[in-house]
Amino acid sequence: MDRTGGSNPLTLVVSAANGSPLNTDEAYKKMWTLHGALENDKDVGTVISLPTLLAEGDRTPFSFLISYEKMMEIMEQPKYARVAKSFVTEDRREAVFMVRMIEARRTKYRVDVVNDLRAVCRKYGFKADLVGGIYYLQGRLAKLVAESLVTGLFWLNLLFVVIAWVVARSVRGAVAMIASLTLVPLSMLGGMGWLHVPVDIISAPATNVCIGIAIDSMIHLVFGVRRAQRDGKKGWTAWVAAREEQWRGIVYSDVIIAAGFAIFVLSDFPPTQRFGVVVLAGCIIDILANLFVLPLLGGAQWKQKS
Repeated sequence: MDRTGGSNPLTLVVSAANGSPLNTDEAYKKMWTLHGALENDKDVGTVISLPTLLAEGDRTPFSFLISYEKMMEIMEQPKYARVAKSFVTEDRREAVFMVRMIEARRTKYRVDVVNDLRAVCRKYGFKADLVGGIYYLQGRLAKLVAESLVTGLFWLNLLFVVIAWVVARSVRGAVAMIASLTLVPLSMLGGMGWLHVPVDIISAPATNVCIGIAIDSMIHLVFGVRRAQRDGKKGWTAWVAAREEQWRGIVYSDVIIAAGFAIFVLSDFPPTQRFGVVVLAGCIIDILANLFVLPLLGGAQWKQKS
C-alpha cells in the first residue's frame, strides 16, 4: 500500500497561529502551502484536507462568484454528504488534514515523525491542536512498551541484587548470579535486534518470563552449592557437585515450561508466534547461563603465574 500513497492514517487538526478564521482567501493560500509542505515530507504519502475540497469546488463553472465561506456551507448540505463538516469546524477556526503515512522507508520513530510534522505546521503559520490516528497511536504504544521494558528490567534486576546477596552470602557468588542473570535479557533483546524481530506489547513480556525462570534455577543451584560446602567441599568442587545434583531439575523444568509456551508458535497471529519463539530461545539461554556461565563465574579457579 505504501507505493500507492502510504498506509497508516494520521489525522492533524490545525488552526491559524494568530487565531484567524480559515474561510478567507489568505487562509486558503496558506493552507495550500501547508498541504504541499506535508506532501513533500518523505514520510508522508497522500494528504486530503480542506484546501483539497475547496480546490474541487473551484473547478465548478462560475465558482469565482462564490466565496469560500459560501462554498463550505454548500458542501455541508445533505446532498453533498455534509463532506465539509468532516474537514472544518462550524466556527471555521480549525481544519482537518488527513494524512496517509509511509512505513516502508521510515528511519525515525513515529512520535519523532509526528513532531516533525508539528514543526512543519508551525513553520507555515499554523499550530497542530490535535493529533490522532493509528500511526500516532502505534508510535505512542511503541514508546510506552520500550519505557515499560526498560523500567521493568531495571527494578527486576535491582530486586535480584538483594536476592543474590541473601542466597549466595558471598560477594563472588552474588556477582556471578547477577552477571549470569544479566546475560539472559541482553542475549534475548540483542538477538531480537540482530534478527530484526519486532518487540511489541505481546512479545515484550517474554524477557520477564525467562528472567523469572532463570532466577528460580539459580537459587536452586546456589543452595546446592551451599549444601556441598557444608559437606566439606569447597570452590570449584562444590559447584561441580551442585551442578551434578541440580542439572536434571533445571533442564527438565525449563524444557517443560518451554514446551508449554511452544503452543503459541502454532498461532496464526504473528505477535503471539514471536512470543512463543522468544520464550523458547530464552529457556535455552537460561539453561546455558545456569549450568555453564554461573558455575564458571562463581567457582572456577584461575591459574596463577608461577
